[in-house]
Amino acid sequence: MRLIGRSLRKAYYVGSDLAAREDMLLGSFLAGVAFSQSKLGNVHAISHTMGGVFNIAHGIANAALLPYVIAFNLPACPERYRDIAEALGAEAAGVDAETAARRLVAQIVELNRALGIPSNIRELGVDLEHLPQMVADSMRSGNVLVNPRLTTAGDIERIILAAHAGNL
Repeated sequence: MRLIGRSLRKAYYVGSDLAAREDMLLGSFLAGVAFSQSKLGNVHAISHTMGGVFNIAHGIANAALLPYVIAFNLPACPERYRDIAEALGAEAAGVDAETAARRLVAQIVELNRALGIPSNIRELGVDLEHLPQMVADSMRSGNVLVNPRLTTAGDIERIILAAHAGNL
């Protein structure tokens, strides 16, 4: 996370910066090794569904959903999000874990904006006519089972609706 946090913008805006691109390569490799030993949670469960139904690139779907899923998960693991906020450079010193986690959400929203990622999934072409299918498909994912916060079908529906409306 630290490698990606310090280099993502630079690699995006200055593609010729080999040090930033190396950080991104190593960071994404390490992330892949980590999640090959575990599952990924609600972000991936929902984004897999969005990709299948609406042909949305997985990384873009993940990025657009991420702040909404973190906001949902925040009550279950604010200390984990404090650690992530610190790793990604959000101002987390001297504040409680929940405040640090909320700053992480704001930082991800800002990062998405800077990288041209829509602030809601409606802009990606997600049509709520498919909401029941998206909820059912997401709940079939093993990723939901390892999400930090226990998740029901109603929770998945609320996350999708919030992400569609852009309501954090």
